[in-house]
Amino acid sequence: MAPPGPTTDLLSELRAKEPQALYFIHGKERFLVDRAVEILRGKVLDPRTKDFNYDLFHGKEATAGRVTSAARTLPMMAKRRLVLIRDADEMKADELTGLIPYVQKPCAETCLVFVADKADQRLKFFTAFKKHGVFLKFEPMYENKLPGFVRDEARARGVKFEAGAAELLCDEVGAELGQLCDGVERLAVYVGERKSISINDIDEVIATTRQRNVFELCKAVGEGNRARSLAVLGSMLGARESGVRIVAMLARHVRQLWTANGLLGRGLDKFGMAQALGMPPFFVDEMVTHARRFDRAAFERMHDALYRADKSLKSSKLEDDRILEKMILELTAPLVPTTPKRDERRA
Repeated sequence: MAPPGPTTDLLSELRAKEPQALYFIHGKERFLVDRAVEILRGKVLDPRTKDFNYDLFHGKEATAGRVTSAARTLPMMAKRRLVLIRDADEMKADELTGLIPYVQKPCAETCLVFVADKADQRLKFFTAFKKHGVFLKFEPMYENKLPGFVRDEARARGVKFEAGAAELLCDEVGAELGQLCDGVERLAVYVGERKSISINDIDEVIATTRQRNVFELCKAVGEGNRARSLAVLGSMLGARESGVRIVAMLARHVRQLWTANGLLGRGLDKFGMAQALGMPPFFVDEMVTHARRFDRAAFERMHDALYRADKSLKSSKLEDDRILEKMILELTAPLVPTTPKRDERRA
């Protein structure tokens, strides 16, 4: 198989080629990992005899002996059998080492598939595996690749997107591929015989989950609601929202709050405030309420927290969720009242 390319190309190759004897499928994009497994399952197993020719192991309990025994068992009334090891990255190192003799001489009638989140390629097992097996890695797609992905999903269902509609769907739903596929499925059913998905169809069918989450996160941070902020952040991370994008959106909101705070003493009405902040008037009351909670020192602390989070996301080896959770804890820290100076107290 060719060296790994775009994730959709890897799936296309799996569909087009005869199944090989060994696969190690891993990566952070679980949707594509699971889809790759389903493609192999469909190509290897005959529905009439699948119960006789399928073995499933889980990494923590899997041993080299049991896996080898299952893999060397001949298929019953079928051409091939499938042996699947889920959570293979949880297998003990010595058990993986014990599989090297099989990897070096696999059974042609068995498709042995390892599925994992990650692969410690320093292990001897992987040195052997790369010489004899197929190594596939699926990482989350870049946002500019998502419209092409949903167009492929639509094409597979016999429908197509009109100009701009695929991009709008991705903007509305976000980067979670499962939710995007669900959106395409619902749209395909909705348009029916028309077979063409328009921007208006997306407005009718798809909830604006991404924009709602952005709004909810900014609101929760403005209120200082730590529990709510962390819950919404978790939802956004679960939808594969970019950490850098989250920081950028919060930084914009904090700048608006800081600007609103500076405008409080100028006697502006709601419409004047809206014009100064560059937002619709119906958002102003809430923005002003939140802005009153903070003083200059608080805004400086928030700005510093956002700066450090942005820098860490772009340079640190820490997981994004840890960096962002720490940032949220700092943004929603209890406010410390400013102690007035002695001359201010006398005044």
